[in-house]
Amino acid sequence: MNSGRVVFTFATTTSYLEIQNFVKSIEAMSAGRLIITPHPAGELAHGSDIYTAVSENRIQMGNGWPNWWSAQHPAWAVMNSGPFDFMNIDASMMFFYEKGGIELANELSIPQGVLWRPAWWAGMEFGLVSNEPITGLDDLKGKKVRIGPGLPSEVLVKASQSMAIPLVPEEIKPSLESGHIDAVEWTTSTGIIDLGLMEIGAYGIVPAIWQPSVLADFLINKEAYDALPNDLQAILESAIKSYALTTTLKAKVNDIAALTILEDHGMTLQKWSPSDIERWRVAATALTTQYKQKDDFSRRLIDSKQKFKQEFDYYYQYFGPYE
Repeated sequence: MNSGRVVFTFATTTSYLEIQNFVKSIEAMSAGRLIITPHPAGELAHGSDIYTAVSENRIQMGNGWPNWWSAQHPAWAVMNSGPFDFMNIDASMMFFYEKGGIELANELSIPQGVLWRPAWWAGMEFGLVSNEPITGLDDLKGKKVRIGPGLPSEVLVKASQSMAIPLVPEEIKPSLESGHIDAVEWTTSTGIIDLGLMEIGAYGIVPAIWQPSVLADFLINKEAYDALPNDLQAILESAIKSYALTTTLKAKVNDIAALTILEDHGMTLQKWSPSDIERWRVAATALTTQYKQKDDFSRRLIDSKQKFKQEFDYYYQYFGPYE
């Protein structure tokens, strides 16, 4: 992996633009001994195939979202921040970096020759964008909604009786434009602008109950990684952590600005009602229970996350925002 190829999910996002600095810093820190060439999704692999491509060493690194890998093991569907999971980016960061989350993810990935690392945190996702008003769960009944696979799509279907369509990024805008789908779930306010969805969808219902503190991930081919000398491994690990912090902060600052842009563009925003949130909670609790019953690993993962969430929430009862 002294030279390698890495696939990223979408070429105009903050995360992809920031990857240019990531690969340059690795080249500089390694004095040209480690060269990584980024490719946008679709050139070498896309969607759930990114995991397989990394596992087979067709590409040496990949970038995506943990729930995309749910076909590999059911627990990937709950690895990310699911409904009523971590409500804060910092809680999710603490769990993965300091409370065993990275180690749990690698229990799943290493047997398939893949090393797993957090890439960056998008945080609370946007919700749904549509070209007709959606005021609550009842309006979604029978509608076709683009949403990511795994727990996000499952809880949406259970709570709203809608149909989940797991399109990859390049398929989303034309599908909404043609009427093939009625609403779109896609990352954050910046992501809505990146895909040009505000040109079609004038309405948004927020936030994304199904992913309150979402993170993206890096997949690294283990054989290629192990072939690196120790200093290049250390450089790569350091650069990944730097990328995670920088991209998380820049992306959230961009999201704040993007919300104003969407409103100025004429998008009408609607929040979920308290009664809808309770319906989401009932659906989420039922599905989480089902996942815990699927296998021992999923149970351990969910229990570990819920335990730390309780500790985090208890602490912030005393030291949370006072304004």
